[in-house]
Amino acid sequence: MKKVALLLVAILTPFSQSLGSLENGIELYHTRRWSEAMDNFLSVLQQNPADAEAHAYVVLTNKQMQRDRESLVRARRLEILRDTTRMAHIQMAERDLLAETMEYTTHEEERAQQNEWVSACEAARLERQSGRLLPAADILLKVLAENDSFAVAQRELSELQSQMRRALDSGEGFSITERYAIEGFYAYAQADYAGAVAAWSRLHALAMQSLGAAEAAKRLEQLRILPYEAIAQRHQAQDERLKLLQKHFDEAVIHYQQKRFPEALEEFRNLAIQDPDYPQLGHYLVQTEIALEKDRTARLGETQQKEIADLLQRGLLALDQQHFADAKEAFERILHLDRGHARAHSYLAMASAEMERLHDPKAAQLHYETGLIAYASGQLDEAVREWRITARMNPSHEKARIALRKVQKELVLHKEEEMNDEALP
Repeated sequence: MKKVALLLVAILTPFSQSLGSLENGIELYHTRRWSEAMDNFLSVLQQNPADAEAHAYVVLTNKQMQRDRESLVRARRLEILRDTTRMAHIQMAERDLLAETMEYTTHEEERAQQNEWVSACEAARLERQSGRLLPAADILLKVLAENDSFAVAQRELSELQSQMRRALDSGEGFSITERYAIEGFYAYAQADYAGAVAAWSRLHALAMQSLGAAEAAKRLEQLRILPYEAIAQRHQAQDERLKLLQKHFDEAVIHYQQKRFPEALEEFRNLAIQDPDYPQLGHYLVQTEIALEKDRTARLGETQQKEIADLLQRGLLALDQQHFADAKEAFERILHLDRGHARAHSYLAMASAEMERLHDPKAAQLHYETGLIAYASGQLDEAVREWRITARMNPSHEKARIALRKVQKELVLHKEEEMNDEALP
């Protein structure tokens, strides 16, 4: 390693315009400005030929420069191969050989990417061994963002975590802002996003208090926390949302188990608006509605049940044909017979809204949410009806159009499956 570095010193030092520094070289290295980084490292070695870290970075930089050259060659080779395969006179055997060559070149690119990650991990190790824990964390997290199963990065991150823990426990060698930054990275690497956000929030407050807004922004950028803080905040928000959804679901299940079906249905429907695909939600929605229907059936006679069913179909048909006055009349008659008929209440509100304002984004959103509830409970035809109304009332409601396309495809698949089942002997 030292022989390579000293040889490069002898060749390239005369072309260096000014003496560089190790810190500048490292910064240039991490921004992939290889030639400038090399000049800095060679200048350091000119002043101190025994500098082990500069030697190591000279070797890493030389590898990166070589990889860039090889990458350009591979890209040009692939371009030529692709152009050649398009030629009409190429025989099948030649095409097979070209395809094999292209595949080999592509694999070369994959191997080069692996080597790139290895070099990044080597750079992170150098940073860690020199006590620069924050740049080391930044490098490793970038590698793992591209390949979270890369074993070399995982091992180096484990070593870095141990060193961070020792630094935090000892409280020595770092400023208070650096300690908060390290604490955040330590939590982030363990997927403790709330802990990371808390540590970095304290860092923000301290930097603002001691440096002012402009200097604080520069300092935070130097500490390398900003992109990871944004990711941690998103994770934290998602975790909090999932906890809230779980709380609503648990409360709804308790209502259901205690046979308080109206309360359970309201909770499940609210949950369906927030997350129609929540696990087991569809099952509980259906079961709760069945339980409510059984209660209603117990209260109503057979004649009234048939009349209500006929009125419901008549009202839905009128809605589909945009005969809103007829629909409203049908749903009102249902509610005269059964005041607790939830679907009649919902459709009556829909028909009234349609009669008053055919193009109302706010009302359209209510129909969209009603469609989500229907979809979550497996009532696909009802979901289609709601989302069609949404699209009519607000033609720019993109989510409704996407949902409508999705459920219409599902209905087609269901019909095909039913036809296939009927065709079986």
